[in-house]
Amino acid sequence: MERELDRRTFLALSSVAGAAAIAGCSGGDNGDTTTDPGGTATDTESPTETTTTTEPSDDQSSSTDIDPTDTESALIEPATLQEWLDAGIVNTDDVYEDRVVILRVDTGNYSVNGHIPNAVKMATDDAEGPAVLTETRLDGLGETQKLVASGSVVDQILQNAGVGPNTTIVLSGEVPMYNARTYWTLRYWGFPRERIKVLNGGPTAYADEVGSLTGETPETPETGYTVEGFEETNYALREGLNEMLQLVDDKNAGESDASILDLRGPDQDAKIAGSTLDAPDSYTQGGFTESVKWKPADEIEDHVFGYEDIEDGDPIVTLCHSGFKGTLAFFALDGILGYDNVSLYDGSWKFQWKQYNGNQDPTPNDLWRTDMHERTDGEITATDLVTIDSDLSSELDELATLDANQVKRDDLNYLGASGGDFGCGS
Repeated sequence: MERELDRRTFLALSSVAGAAAIAGCSGGDNGDTTTDPGGTATDTESPTETTTTTEPSDDQSSSTDIDPTDTESALIEPATLQEWLDAGIVNTDDVYEDRVVILRVDTGNYSVNGHIPNAVKMATDDAEGPAVLTETRLDGLGETQKLVASGSVVDQILQNAGVGPNTTIVLSGEVPMYNARTYWTLRYWGFPRERIKVLNGGPTAYADEVGSLTGETPETPETGYTVEGFEETNYALREGLNEMLQLVDDKNAGESDASILDLRGPDQDAKIAGSTLDAPDSYTQGGFTESVKWKPADEIEDHVFGYEDIEDGDPIVTLCHSGFKGTLAFFALDGILGYDNVSLYDGSWKFQWKQYNGNQDPTPNDLWRTDMHERTDGEITATDLVTIDSDLSSELDELATLDANQVKRDDLNYLGASGGDFGCGS
């Protein structure tokens, strides 16, 4: 399958034009960055350089012939992972060398049913499993549940797993939806797709096809690895509410060719105007909460671009009920097809979009209302999951500003970027 990829070059964050782009002035063309992971264990190492500080041992000599980043897609088969295990490049002590970390995403059965040898739990200092991937954060006119995890949380995940500056991460959970959400989270925080892999079929497929699971918990090397080493996040892989509102308005005005893919499934009473309802199990060979493999690339391509309203090359925004199922389509497009123009609206239908209506007290200012301006097909009346901040409702009278997208503003500030109150045309 040949596809012409349209990659945008990120504007320097120190420039006014760069800050205007970050603010979400168009809500359309979503790019990608291929910056290598940064944040090394010392201040003297460059985050974009591959540095080997020790010679490989005799039992790891074959690893010099293996490049874990050199795969056709972000999806790998169990036999490929076994080659990496046999080559001795998994969970090595030298965090600066090209190496692999196997991250078990769904940690509940880590010890009970066993895990792939050398796999480590996805965990922060206080919690583990898929719950660490989301936070309640300020976004728009109020705090929203299930948004992307902040940089300090992701740093803890990476450091606890022993991830270094040249590590390729293999996501090995049993649940495709959780693997996909982890993949998107790491992509958003700056990882290029070649440094993140998803094991097709998870530990079950590994045990069925190539090897045995283990109950042993491996030790991990200490690292100072942090996402702060990136100059910017892959900010275009996430849509804030302010960007979604602009995108829908532009679509209604005939000024945007972006497509919106809603994975809540068919037969919904209401949806974002102009969106396409899609079944979340369209991307795997079975369900999306159990051990199944992903569909082949050609089937995924035929499915997505078989919809009348979605054209190959269009910007595509995925979403769902709560921010997890939408990542199934994101991973299928970004990770399997290598489609460079897809993003996720993690605010979601339940926790954000349908909350911004006239039944809220206080009522959002008209600029932010999703039940006005032909932004929603169907009726929405929910009021129980977002508390509108009256001060923000009065202050935020423009959508195309960085202050209207607090998640991106705060994440850029975490990376040391210059924030500022910039908007379109500044």
